[in-house]
Amino acid sequence: MNVITSLYSRTKGVLRGGVATLASLPAVALAALPQQENITEGTDGNLLDTFRNVGSEGFSIAFIVVTAFAILAYIGALIWAFNESRKKGEWGLFGMVAGLGVVMIVVVIWLANYGDPIMQST
Repeated sequence: MNVITSLYSRTKGVLRGGVATLASLPAVALAALPQQENITEGTDGNLLDTFRNVGSEGFSIAFIVVTAFAILAYIGALIWAFNESRKKGEWGLFGMVAGLGVVMIVVVIWLANYGDPIMQST
């Protein structure tokens, strides 16, 4: 118990100084927020064009979700392959999953970048 009390008494001043420093940091930051951009899509009052533009943004979000799911599936497969390889001592499966996963992620990101402008133009 004496060790804990002496440790607390020695670090009490450092903790107070650290809290004071952290409390004063927001006063130092002088950055301004960026200006909001004006809406350029569907501002002409045509309801159908507005829905089409919102739909194309939905496709962009869907592509991002698919890419995120592919990355998470890759991470899960990589963890599974690592555990299996560690148990069996055979690292060929882990190397195959790692290599094919990297290729899969590159293809998914390429397809999302390739498909997004196509969906934007329709």
